[in-house]
Amino acid sequence: MVENSEYKNKLISAEEAAKMVGSNNVIALGGSMSFAHAIDMHLAKRKNELQEVVVSTFIDVLPYEFLKEDPQCEVFKWMSGFVHLGCRAFSKEIGATIYLPNLYYDVPRITREVHGGKIDISYLVTTQMDEHGYFNFGITCSHMKALAESSKKVVVVVKKDMPWVNGGYDETIHISEVDYIVEDELPTPCLPFTLPSTEQDEMIAENIIEAKLIENGSTLQVGIGSLPDSVIKLLKEYDFKELGLHTEMIGDGTMELIEEGIITNSQKKIDKGKSVFTFTIGTRKLYDFINRNPSVATYPVEYTNDPFIISQQPKMFSLNQAAQIDLMGQVNSEQIGLLTPTCKLFQISGTGGQLDFVMGCLFSKDRKGKSVLALYSTYNGSSRILPILPQGSAVTVPRTMVQYVATEWGVAYLRGYSIRDRATALINIAHPDHRDWLIKEAQRVGIYPHNYTPPAGKPENVLVKRD
Repeated sequence: MVENSEYKNKLISAEEAAKMVGSNNVIALGGSMSFAHAIDMHLAKRKNELQEVVVSTFIDVLPYEFLKEDPQCEVFKWMSGFVHLGCRAFSKEIGATIYLPNLYYDVPRITREVHGGKIDISYLVTTQMDEHGYFNFGITCSHMKALAESSKKVVVVVKKDMPWVNGGYDETIHISEVDYIVEDELPTPCLPFTLPSTEQDEMIAENIIEAKLIENGSTLQVGIGSLPDSVIKLLKEYDFKELGLHTEMIGDGTMELIEEGIITNSQKKIDKGKSVFTFTIGTRKLYDFINRNPSVATYPVEYTNDPFIISQQPKMFSLNQAAQIDLMGQVNSEQIGLLTPTCKLFQISGTGGQLDFVMGCLFSKDRKGKSVLALYSTYNGSSRILPILPQGSAVTVPRTMVQYVATEWGVAYLRGYSIRDRATALINIAHPDHRDWLIKEAQRVGIYPHNYTPPAGKPENVLVKRD
């Protein structure tokens, strides 16, 4: 048993913990649903006392107090590994300077090898301490242990309602590795299951199922949102069996597949019988479901998102969303380019695990891996399938690694096909109102020979087409 005296000696208030931050410090506040909000609230109040404080975050689901207090980042120099909904407005105002480009599976190594010893304080959200002196990182394993090992001081922010999640490794930290403890009475943040699916979501999901990209025994990676939830709904309706789960994020939809016996993990070669993930976003029901549940396992992201681990999963299926794709197959999922001469680059998300899973499927040992990049064909009436990506767009997935692309209008397969054949396939799954324009633009930029018109009918590398 760990003596209570050690715990008591390290116990401080959230206000005291925030006062530890000095000018020119580098601090990490966590991210996703494991962001240290109690510290954030007190830190924001200290804006006028500090200078040049680098604040590191990731998966910015909820808005931060330090950004509300300092939206221009004059004092708090925000650095994000993945901008999300809660902070996109701040990102749009500041520009892409706040983003730290990364492959998600590489983040623990980046933390240790590049930032090791340079982080003054990491505030890590955890469960309560167990009888052996361990705190569990709960719903966000990710790279939390790497942050602890790379920081001069470690403060754990303990939440009473944080679920204890069984893991493979690096899911806990011992009190001997902790400098200070804060007890946070704020509840662990939850998000509602999802927004209702749109007609576009349902069309894309139906196209994916019709293309037979998922089969019995497939291992799944799907995210959270109305499109993944539409696919999950169809997996129930079509009576899929013996599915596995190896993903970066588990949500309420995948929880339901486990509860209903559709996900069993019985066909997996590694982590057999376990649903594997690195972080969670969802409802309280989901948090209670994963609490000490032996059928799930959390790992650091260096394991869950390692392409060579992913490649060993049977019939690996990966679904991720994109913002834009050009006719050569270059995919942008994270940064809006210079749409006007005065427009700043706008970081809307990050590379995240998208490329990790694209590579994992591409390298699949059983040669049955399938990565799908899905996007709505239009946004505000404009085509998301473009002749070329706009200036300043990020290439999240290079054209050399793209397999399947899905829209409401069909599913195209790009790997191994020429630029001309790729363009023809993508035009076939573009919105019908934009197909003639795309043909003319393909001729103009040299993707098609001058005055070339693609033949009528469905190309061989279009699996599903709607008109």
